[in-house]
Amino acid sequence: MTEKSKLSADMILVGKQLPVDVYHRSGMLLVKQGHYVLTPEQKRKLVEHGQLDNTAKAALAEKELRERRERQEQERRQAVNQVLNPLVELDQLAHKVNGLLNRYFHAQHFSYEIGHVTSRLLTLAEKQPDGLIAACLLVPFNDYGSMHSLHTAAMLGILGRRLNLPAKEMQVLLCAALTMNIAATKLHTDLSKQESALDASQKSDMYAHPLLSSAILRDLGVDDERWHLLVQQHHEEWNGSGYPYGLKKEEIDPGAHLIRLTDVLTSLLVTQAHRAGRLPSIALGRLFKGEFSEFDPRFVALLIKELGIYPPGSFVRLANHEIAVVTHRPSDNNTKHPKVAAIRSASGEMYGEPLPRNTRTSEQAIVEPVSLKEAGVRPAFLVKIWNT
Repeated sequence: MTEKSKLSADMILVGKQLPVDVYHRSGMLLVKQGHYVLTPEQKRKLVEHGQLDNTAKAALAEKELRERRERQEQERRQAVNQVLNPLVELDQLAHKVNGLLNRYFHAQHFSYEIGHVTSRLLTLAEKQPDGLIAACLLVPFNDYGSMHSLHTAAMLGILGRRLNLPAKEMQVLLCAALTMNIAATKLHTDLSKQESALDASQKSDMYAHPLLSSAILRDLGVDDERWHLLVQQHHEEWNGSGYPYGLKKEEIDPGAHLIRLTDVLTSLLVTQAHRAGRLPSIALGRLFKGEFSEFDPRFVALLIKELGIYPPGSFVRLANHEIAVVTHRPSDNNTKHPKVAAIRSASGEMYGEPLPRNTRTSEQAIVEPVSLKEAGVRPAFLVKIWNT
């Protein structure tokens, strides 16, 4: 006799056809597939008394997954052909990742949903790299834990393009970055608001989270062993002071080392800029000097070259005393002369729209970096800069 399991409410929609045959617990067929459920009361009774064949259940799950993949592939193709606004896209992805990382057991196809976020980030990194960097600096957020993982994955997408990494490697790196802290998402959010040092319980949770995150991912159906390895090693350090294994340089997966670099980078470049008003250019300089950890100098040099002294989305003061936002990196890799748009006059008055300026001229040259707080502009005012 074929095994059966309980019918769930989400399989039945009032006014729609039943996707499977529904049986009574005695084995008698109650309602045949294709029958319409016409009332909420009829649905309630079916859920209360109904069961379905496990073979049919598996087939239904496979059908749902196939349809989901087809829809998302169609969305991906549409995204490639349309103009993407990275600030809007990153804001949408932030809401999605927040739900996936904070309520992961509610996701029916977790690994596929994470893969979909990864694909969208990689499309942005290819089509709108300057806008994606700017979005990381400008899009506001409430949940630091999930947003930090999203920022790390976004910066990995940017750096991975510079390193010409294979598509498969890029995919697994970004998936690991998005989920590296899944066991400690709330802890990271709490610590971002905490002025005092970690207490004993928080330290214990922090040291445990790489392995616990891997364990949670297994429960969620992730079976890619490289993904697990990257998550487990993302806090290892070249000098052996990392955790949970205390690995030495030669024992650490290069991909995990790359994730660690972008993890530290985004904490300095993005989070602290939002939290403490620190300047992105200063953070990049300190990273380049090796103040925070020992990283592969090739990776660091490429990262600084890719972002520039003044990354897109940061703010600067010009020689004419205007305040401007950096919009694009220079095309000739001369990091001192990025493209900018003035947003405030020398007197501090806000312009009606961002006005392009030429930083190669003496009167419009960059004089110094400016904090987001001093710039005093809402991201919505800047959205259209990266529309094309």
